[in-house]
Amino acid sequence: MNKLIAAFFVLLSMACWVGPAINDSYNFSEVGTIKIMPVKDHAYLPGSGDMIETSLSHNFLRFRFDVNESSSELPVVSIGSGDQTLELTCIITEYTDSELIVVPYRYEDRGSTTTTVSQSASADANLDNAKTSSSTTTKTNGGAISSGSKVNYTSARVGIMLKMKDADSGELVWSNTYWYSSLELHRATETCVRNAVNQMRKLFQ
Repeated sequence: MNKLIAAFFVLLSMACWVGPAINDSYNFSEVGTIKIMPVKDHAYLPGSGDMIETSLSHNFLRFRFDVNESSSELPVVSIGSGDQTLELTCIITEYTDSELIVVPYRYEDRGSTTTTVSQSASADANLDNAKTSSSTTTKTNGGAISSGSKVNYTSARVGIMLKMKDADSGELVWSNTYWYSSLELHRATETCVRNAVNQMRKLFQ
């Protein structure tokens, strides 16, 4: 039973990310800070940009980076002692909340009619007196109509595309895409961003 429950949640909570595109000639050890640029809302959900921004700051902090969120400045993540600054931009490619869909259905059985014909014959020694009889039986099924509704469940899904470029030269140094599906939108958001930040931090180890 436990294995079935685990398999159920694995199917409902799914994630995907591929290997990032990295500029191999860029020296990430010279990076001192990362600026988190404003994230635009997804067209289907106002406020989604703020959710992604907050999750980015939160997850950098979870991975032991210092994060400065001055009210007059963009959030800044302290990486090391270098003098280079990277700008992190994010585009929300998908932001869909979970949904219950009720699908009505109607089944109609028009019924059927069955006719059975039986024949029998009897005869005595005198073939001229042979007798034949037949009977017909008809059965009718009036049919039935049934109706109801079926509930379908769609899971929440979040997709993002991240890029980092050098603030001075404008050179693109890293990019990748991520998506995650889960039972709840906030969990899908948090896990999707956490996977992204976890991969970014490996550049500076």
